[in-house]
This record gives sequence, C-alpha cells and structure tokens, in this order.
Amino acid sequence: MGQLLIKNCGQLVTLSPLAEEKRFVRITPNDLGVINQGWVAIADGKIQEVGTGQAPERYERWSYLDARGALVTPGLVDCHTHPIFGGDRTHEFAMRLSGATYQDIAARGGGIKYSIRSTRSADDSLLMQKCLSQLWVFLRHGVTTVEAKTGYGQSVDEELRLLRILRQVGAASPQTVVVTCLALHDLPADVPDKSAYVKAMRDELLPELARTGLADWVDAFVEDGYFSVADTESFAQKALSLGLKLRVHADEFNDSGAAFAAARWGAASADHVQAASDTGIRAMAEAGTVAVLLPGTSFYTKIAYAKASRYRDAECPIAVASDFNPGSCFIGNLPFAAGLAALYCGLSAAEALVAVTWNAARALRLEDKKGALVAGYDADVVVHGVNSVEQWIAHFGQTKPKEVVIGGMRLT
Repeated sequence: MGQLLIKNCGQLVTLSPLAEEKRFVRITPNDLGVINQGWVAIADGKIQEVGTGQAPERYERWSYLDARGALVTPGLVDCHTHPIFGGDRTHEFAMRLSGATYQDIAARGGGIKYSIRSTRSADDSLLMQKCLSQLWVFLRHGVTTVEAKTGYGQSVDEELRLLRILRQVGAASPQTVVVTCLALHDLPADVPDKSAYVKAMRDELLPELARTGLADWVDAFVEDGYFSVADTESFAQKALSLGLKLRVHADEFNDSGAAFAAARWGAASADHVQAASDTGIRAMAEAGTVAVLLPGTSFYTKIAYAKASRYRDAECPIAVASDFNPGSCFIGNLPFAAGLAALYCGLSAAEALVAVTWNAARALRLEDKKGALVAGYDADVVVHGVNSVEQWIAHFGQTKPKEVVIGGMRLT
C-alpha cells in the first residue's frame, strides 16, 4: 500500500466535526470540516494526517497525487444496491412510458418475478461478471464502498448461491463490498404458499447464514402486496436471535407499519420510506435507524419522492443511495441520486454530501472507519472533477472524478 500524499486540494472535505461527535443529524455546512488548500497523508491504507498549506518536510519523499485545486472528499458509500441479477428488464421502462405502474408490471409477471426467473437460469460466471462490471460503473462515479443485495434467487439454495458469488465479487473488487441477503423480496411464482416460504427462509436459510457468515446483513421488502409486518415478524426475530443484523425495505408505496417495525427490530436502516408514518419516523429517530432515501427510484418510476424535512425535523439520520436494480432504477450514478435528493427531497448541498458519505457509512455501521477523512480511517478518497461542493451537487454526476483512491491505492 505504501505512502501517498494528496496535495493541492482546493476544498478538502474531512467531515471531522461529525466524526469527532459521532453525530448524524442537524447537519450544517460547518459540519463538512472543509480545509482550504489542504493535503492528506496516507500510509498503510489509512489516513495518517490532514492539514493545510505546505505539507511538512517528513512527507516530501512520499509518492504524491496533485489534486490541482479540485474538490476532495471521502469515498462515496452506496448503501443500497441490487447489482447481481440475470436478464434485462429495460423493456419495462417502455411499459411505464405507456402508463403502466410498478404494480401493473408485477401483475403481468414482470418486475421482481421476471428477475427471479432470469437470475435462476444464469450461470455463476455470467452473474459474477455482470456484477463486477456494475461495480466498476459505481467506482467511476467515486463509490468506494457498496452494499450489494441478493433477492433474485428467492429459494434457500439460490440465495446461498448468490451470496457465494457476491463474496467472490467482493474479493475481486477493490471496493469494500457489504453483502446483504434480501431473503424476503417477492414470492416466487412457483411457491404459492407465503407462510411456507417465509418458514423455509426463517428455519433453513437464516441458520445457514449464521453458521457460514455469507451475509453481513439480512433484509426484507415489507410492503403491501409483498411481505407484511406480520409476515416478517418471526423472520426478523429469528434473525436477531441468531445474532444476524437487519435492514428493511419499508413503506415505499403505503404506510404498512414497516418503518415503525424496523425501529422496533433495531434495524440499522429503513429504506425508501416515502409513505412512513410520523409515528414510524419518530420511532426510527429514537432507535437510531437511518432513513435511506432512494430518489433515483422515484425519478425512474415517477412515484412520490420522500420528503427530507419529515426526517430532519424528527432528528432521524438521513442517507441517500442509488437503489441500482434491473427494473425500477437502472441508474448506477450515486452523485446523480444525491442531486435528486437535494432538488426533490429537499436536502441542502451539505446534507446531500453527508448522506452519501458519513451517514451512508452509518447505515452500514461502518462509521468507525468509512465516510470521513480523519486519522485512523480507511484511506478511501475521491479527487473530483469539480472544485467545490456546490459544483458537485449542481453537476448531477455528469463530471466524473479525476482520481479514486481506495485503501491508499490509486485506481483511476
């Protein structure tokens, strides 16, 4: 890994005030911890020191990266993606242009069920290569940490297969890949009995995950027409009893009580949450459950955007993720999602940047080593193709980074 000095940073965004306080709410521009004309010293894959002006003489023989006045930030964290799947659902976009809704497409055999069929028929090497290619797209937008979900296997054997592939993807990618088993996503067409399906996932899959460590997290799509809170209750309790960690797809279309349940279960995040109740939001705030907003899905499918003010006012932490997936958000551009979150969800530029770095790391419980540029943290750094936070948010991901550094290694 060696030694690397990043120098001549224009705006160096450290997020040190948030890291020092371990705070995820009440975000202001001052919380960005901006150092003008800054530098970052990296050794053995970790941040050693940051400063301003001329770097100390002790670093003069180190390899260096000249940022040439660019904006420099922590590596971006995409805390909700679905990158492993077979098949192609872009035809569904044309269906939406003709007026079909998410639910209409699902009722016609499309949506998640289509991806389940296509993924089951795809071989391991194809799935791995497609997934790695997509992670490279994320990387080109500055994403250094990715949460990757299964969910298109939807049988015990298929979910285990996808998890094994994701572990191989993680070993092959320079990025940190956090693996989530989305065991309850949709009911496969060949399994008509929902209770029997949940029982198999609960009693067969979860113990295997606890035994093997194939998944860092387990997840469920708690939504009307998919899995209710009642459907999910025994699954969540079993996961907790086995020491597994939870995150939840919650209240995307309707208030199903999922946000409240996610808080009660101690889930790290509740994602989507456009329709969450005020009671659910307050419960999330009290539990420290991060609200992960996914505005790319709203943009892609024309459903309502989450209103950030509801979470801000309740002092509930807010993160933003791409929700890249084969059907409802085929957009792997996290800075674009941050721009949407600012424009349509109501985040400030500072909140949007925090939402895809520090707070996104919190959603994955990685805030002790990711999401900030402070001594001892992983040396994941982006030298952007713009000169300020304001330019970054206004460009909507159109301007790619000049350099991406992961664990102290230059990759682009």
